[in-house]
Amino acid sequence: MGASMLTATIAFPAESTEPPNFDRGRQLLEEITDASLFTFDEPEAELEKLLPDLDDECDLVDENGEVLIEYARRAGLVIINNLEEALNSREATFLTVAGYRLYISGGPSNGDNPTNATQGIWDAYKLPESVLLAMGFIPDYELPLSRMNSRGASMPLTDTDVVDAIALGLGTSPQWPGTDTLKWSAEAIGKVRDEPGNAEPIGYLKRWSERYGFDPLSSTFLSAYVNEGVDEVDEEESED
Repeated sequence: MGASMLTATIAFPAESTEPPNFDRGRQLLEEITDASLFTFDEPEAELEKLLPDLDDECDLVDENGEVLIEYARRAGLVIINNLEEALNSREATFLTVAGYRLYISGGPSNGDNPTNATQGIWDAYKLPESVLLAMGFIPDYELPLSRMNSRGASMPLTDTDVVDAIALGLGTSPQWPGTDTLKWSAEAIGKVRDEPGNAEPIGYLKRWSERYGFDPLSSTFLSAYVNEGVDEVDEEESED
């Protein structure tokens, strides 16, 4: 059987002015009191591998099979140390895509780990999510990067942020007074787009088309949101 190509990745905001803060992760690790926040698939085997100096007779789990927090923290500290070493080693590199810095390691494998760095990155996901976030990493990087994901890093607002803000604003308001609701929604949109209301409707439509390189009226989805009056004016001017 031929070797398989295995890779491991972990994401960090590309525009962050600071590197991953491993010390912050170590500090937060000491505050974790719930061992269930760690995601060990085979707790005893994984802990024994991460903590090879343990007494063979010590109990790593309680009577319910839950990892004892003392050992979970000790293993977490090893994981953080290994991750820091991995990302600073020649076995790992990174690429920048969609606002993320994706650290990556890997290689051909016949069932073993292709590199120590690969295992170091894989193991990082055994940590509580709050610890990963504290260090600046983004566990779920399939979604567009947002200020929320960057956890306070100096990042520009994104479309995702604004949609989240509007959804929260509407969802947590018992009433939607028309003018006020439209005003703050438009102001929120103005953080990532030309603010609605700052130009005549037909002018806004034209600026939008020029900025994004296509006519929104050609989109079935977008055209449903363009006011019919603007649609008619645009058609008349096209005929002229």
